[in-house]
Amino acid sequence: MRKLVYILCAAAALVGLWGCQNKEEPPVKTVDLRYRVNDSYELPATGAQAFTILVASTDPWTVTSEHPDWCIISEEEGAASDPDDVHAGKAVPTTIRVQYYDNTFLDDRVDKITIKSDYWVGKVVTVTQKGSAFLTVPEEDLNQEVEKAGGQFVIHVSSNQDWSSRVTDGDWVSISEGASGTGIGTITVDAADNAAELRYAEVTVFDRHDVAAARILFTQDGVQLVPASNEIRAGYDQTGAELGITSNTAWTVSKASESDDWFSIVTPGGSGDGKVQLTFTKNEDSGLRSAEIILKNVVSGADDFQVEKTIVVKQAYKIDPVRVIVDNDEMSLWKSDWANAPTYAKGVGTTFVGKARLNRSMPFGSYTFRWSNFVTDPLTGAPRVRHWLCFSEGAEIKADIRPADAKVSFDCNTANDGNKPSIDAFTAIEDWTQPVELTIKLDPSGAEYCHVTYLVNGVEAGSWDSGPELMRTVKWNVGINMYFGVDEGGSAICEWYEYTAPMDWGD
Repeated sequence: MRKLVYILCAAAALVGLWGCQNKEEPPVKTVDLRYRVNDSYELPATGAQAFTILVASTDPWTVTSEHPDWCIISEEEGAASDPDDVHAGKAVPTTIRVQYYDNTFLDDRVDKITIKSDYWVGKVVTVTQKGSAFLTVPEEDLNQEVEKAGGQFVIHVSSNQDWSSRVTDGDWVSISEGASGTGIGTITVDAADNAAELRYAEVTVFDRHDVAAARILFTQDGVQLVPASNEIRAGYDQTGAELGITSNTAWTVSKASESDDWFSIVTPGGSGDGKVQLTFTKNEDSGLRSAEIILKNVVSGADDFQVEKTIVVKQAYKIDPVRVIVDNDEMSLWKSDWANAPTYAKGVGTTFVGKARLNRSMPFGSYTFRWSNFVTDPLTGAPRVRHWLCFSEGAEIKADIRPADAKVSFDCNTANDGNKPSIDAFTAIEDWTQPVELTIKLDPSGAEYCHVTYLVNGVEAGSWDSGPELMRTVKWNVGINMYFGVDEGGSAICEWYEYTAPMDWGD
């Protein structure tokens, strides 16, 4: 009996093995679903335009909405197209029209439309339809000019929902009526009298979800005397600096201590908007200089309000530059990002031919490059040596040494918006067989922006100040992405560059 069991098991094993060897796997099911539709749509509450979906597939397909009670789909299903036509992109697609009813509810609503063929979900389209809620304040109510005596102001609200209002800035205004409301209504704001400086306040109107829908700015008349910064900073050898003043009155500026003789005030007074201008002597000491100047409005009587602003004036001390030989070790820290690589020779320097450039992220500070041996190539011409100091949003400080044109030229790329400075080319180089030292020097302008100075062989070639409207991303003590090399033409040798670290201003 045991022998028969063994024979039967062996036979079963052979049959199983034979079956595995001859079994064919079924083909893998594939679906080629094609469609043309946007990823998402945003529709108004009323009068929404219909949009279309184009669909073709090798299998029957469906287009369905999560909310068929307010979404109309002209064709919710369709038959398969010829697979060869679909694969070749020649199938005639079905055009499906999607239309939404008006949204009569206050809140926005969201629908999802699914395009599917057999097991395959090709796309889920998100449709957002605005709700019918609205909340507006007329344009003429958004900015309120308040006299010194104060007064009462009425803000008009147009809405179809609950709303509220509250003072979000300034303690001299208060809401006497209209802290909350429904639909169309008004807000009454009381403003106190003002015997001091010009001042601002803000009232914000919120919707039923406590989301800000409108902001009303109140500006009350008073003395206006606002410096652009509370601090002026200057480099150790910077000869001058200026600070913008916004004012509606006459003003004076003076030293807090006349013993601070290392700077002078060029503009001891002004009227309305203007600038405080200072000149400096060179700081030969090893420490930071610091002083104060006092900005005041001119008063005519004892009852006039006196505004007094203290502005700190600081001047750096000299920081010795660090000289870096552009040798193979130094170049290993940079990226060679053009067609040709620069080559170093000991005792000579690094040769850059046309289309040879290095780039690297560098620390903030001032830089001097020493170039020599400007060689003209018979075919490509004279070299153009280029320098870029790159900041955020595409802002660039650029300087080119151009022997063929006997000049050093300067340019900038602005940061998406705003303006850029215009600096005349430097042409006072008499002997181009001698090395040229180009310096891009960055000193503070105020406490945030930069005073940029170009020097050629130690002689100032031009300067400008960055600010909110001029090269606004060139700010004090930010990182620099730096490029330098030969753009076109023959060749030139970079012997070294010097880096001067920025001042620690004791912030």
